[in-house]
Amino acid sequence: MKVSNQKLEEAIKNLDFKWLVRKEIKELPGILWENEIPEKAVQGVYQHKQGILVATNKRLIFIDKGFFSLTVEDFPYDKISSIQYTTGIIFGELTFYASGNKGKIGQVDKMAVRSFAEWVRNHIEQAKENETTNPQPSGGYSSPVEQLKQLAELKNQGILTEEEFQDQKKKILGS
Repeated sequence: MKVSNQKLEEAIKNLDFKWLVRKEIKELPGILWENEIPEKAVQGVYQHKQGILVATNKRLIFIDKGFFSLTVEDFPYDKISSIQYTTGIIFGELTFYASGNKGKIGQVDKMAVRSFAEWVRNHIEQAKENETTNPQPSGGYSSPVEQLKQLAELKNQGILTEEEFQDQKKKILGS
């Protein structure tokens, strides 16, 4: 299911951004994944490029739109290990570590840097919690009890017939 244009437009309107990054904001709908919603944004400099760092419900996205170029770099929350911030007299800086790499966004509005970092930190924690509560199956070596539970679920959903359920149950139990 794709996010509706109206919902996307509302989310973009709610972002706090300056007129300098309107080009980047116009590119955003084409960059977002299905069911992805922009929730926070800060303006800044990343790798000598002036752009916008957008926090969505799924990842961080840095966007820089030049006259003839478009730079997009994304960082899914489950790949970000930490984020920190510093503030100076006028600007702040965000630093995050993702997949062994260090990302720095400089010249961020001092008033926005802390709340943005805290918001991202919460999403990193949620991604870690989801990873531990919903671990990916490792090579299909689930216990017989787990396999039986999955079979029962498929039967209850009407995907397996009683006969198919019994056949698979015998295979799992080795009888």
